[in-house]
Amino acid sequence: MDVVPLAKHDARGLAGFYVAFGVSLAGFVLGSNVLGLAGVMRLRHRFFLLIGASVAIGSVGAIVVGPVLGALPAPAVPLVFVLASPAAATAFTTKLLGVYLGPIGLPITTLLLTVGNATSGAVIGADLLPSAARAVSALLPPGADVRGIADLSYYNGSHLIGPLITLALWAIAAGILSSLRPRLTRRRAAVA
Repeated sequence: MDVVPLAKHDARGLAGFYVAFGVSLAGFVLGSNVLGLAGVMRLRHRFFLLIGASVAIGSVGAIVVGPVLGALPAPAVPLVFVLASPAAATAFTTKLLGVYLGPIGLPITTLLLTVGNATSGAVIGADLLPSAARAVSALLPPGADVRGIADLSYYNGSHLIGPLITLALWAIAAGILSSLRPRLTRRRAAVA
């Protein structure tokens, strides 16, 4: 049962899905643009850029859907964190796949995000999804974000830790794996 009723102009409760999609898309664009900065900017500076821009994306998203539009009844400060997390997860994952797979990494990231949005459980409840889609729904960034937004907005954040852990794992794992790539490349060059 909802602790907080749906927003007045969001009778179907889809505002969370659309803001999750928006911050994920912004994270994808951020990550793909940072890929092009490899020759211009040091790795740690690119990571700082990803983190800082993700916080900015989350902040703008929270302000727009909260105080400006009144589309989500979530408290603004926690909502910034909940929206910055998928932006970071998506940006770091985009960077990771671009670094390891080259140009094909961006279409693969797009496919991953498309599957994540389709299985997020926002438009069709997660319990109505086919079993394979239900299995990956909460594990992909868009699904975790939709759950986090809904939980923060309508259930006082009672189950927020699971989605936040999922999003943090995506961002941290992608960041670590991205940072290992230059070392692996140098090691291969030394062996050859």
